[in-house]
Amino acid sequence: MRSCRGRLGWILLAALGILLVVAVVSLVVYLVLRQPRPPETAWLDPIAAVVPGEIASDLALYPLAGASELDTVDAAIATGDLETAYATLVFGLDMSDAQRIGHLILLGDQFALAEKPDRASLAYQQVYDLAVLSPSLNDPARADALMASGRGWAALGQKTKALEAYDQVSLIGEQSPYLQMANRRDLLANLETAYGALGEEERAEASRAEVVELDQQASSSPPAAPEVPELPGEETGVSSPEVGVLEENRRQAAYALIEALAQGGEPPAELVSGLAEALKAEDAAKLDLYSRELQGTTQSSKRIGVEQQWIRWLLLKYQVASQGFGLSLIPEWEAQLPEIQSDLSKHYEGLFFDYEDLVTALPEASLMQPGSYEVRRQVIENGRLGRYPNYPAQQLADKLQEAVGGLIDAGATEALYVDVRADDGGLDFFLSPAGDYGLSSESP
Repeated sequence: MRSCRGRLGWILLAALGILLVVAVVSLVVYLVLRQPRPPETAWLDPIAAVVPGEIASDLALYPLAGASELDTVDAAIATGDLETAYATLVFGLDMSDAQRIGHLILLGDQFALAEKPDRASLAYQQVYDLAVLSPSLNDPARADALMASGRGWAALGQKTKALEAYDQVSLIGEQSPYLQMANRRDLLANLETAYGALGEEERAEASRAEVVELDQQASSSPPAAPEVPELPGEETGVSSPEVGVLEENRRQAAYALIEALAQGGEPPAELVSGLAEALKAEDAAKLDLYSRELQGTTQSSKRIGVEQQWIRWLLLKYQVASQGFGLSLIPEWEAQLPEIQSDLSKHYEGLFFDYEDLVTALPEASLMQPGSYEVRRQVIENGRLGRYPNYPAQQLADKLQEAVGGLIDAGATEALYVDVRADDGGLDFFLSPAGDYGLSSESP
């Protein structure tokens, strides 16, 4: 009898233990579910999202050996090394905005096929930001990029983001004066299908009505886009024979390491050290050259070229310091990552001021306000792409709206302008018609 009572006691204790475990698990699940989830529209820093452990070093190092960034991205996507392609895209500066958009769309689609929806969404976020902010895109290219990001988000089940992109396409399709009628009709017809697939029948019907109205109109050629100033780029930069020699040394050291990595196994320490020393020698020479050049001129166009080269070099240091080539090359730079980010921010700020000085000194007064608008879009674009670490988003957004306000007051003919509103994920940039500009300070 005593044995039965003892067994019953153990059973009761075991049951109590199970109930306690169930209670703890239930509490944990409850607390997790109650945690605020990041909003679907939250912006994520593209460079901070690089995953070093998934980068194929033998491929990622190719640009250091002299290969083009575009060829490296293409090769990485073709071989399924998606994180290698991603890191090369976000750190690289050799691509035009149109080229970057095309490769980000392709990369996002490949991430989606690989069942990595978060990575796919991050690629589509950059496509959206480029489409809205880039001053180098025309409206047909802008609309196509926005449509692609919307389709990508829709395929991921992210309806809010998809609708945001589609609504921007709708705005361009209805209000941009720079579209051929056939292009406008195709956009609106595609939107009807896209809205319908998301169950947005009212939006789909509105697009259908626009198509019907277009079909009843006579064809006409769109007007020319308004003139904007041609701002200087890196072609006004500087180099020296010493820097040229050191760049070639680095290319040779990178190539030797790539060949060794292609054989498999751990990277040979002496080859890693050789590339590290080549990079450090190049760093010292370039920083000395750029510093002397900036101190020796007050000419805005020349300063802009030097600042852009300095930024390019600092982005490469940023990639090395964050192991964006898939391996540890220079531990000292890794320890200095915050300082490298701070230097990048300082030089982006200097670049912005030099561009502003250049714009205010333009010989044609009519180009000053469009130039200021273009500069502010470019700087914000770099911030959204992660190249300008900790960029002053709100301050630059205010300056952007100030520039657009000046354009509208002066009677500028642009139909759509970049606007900004605050939402749960920070700031959201979008296109807005002049009549509604600045009215959406917060998300609905």
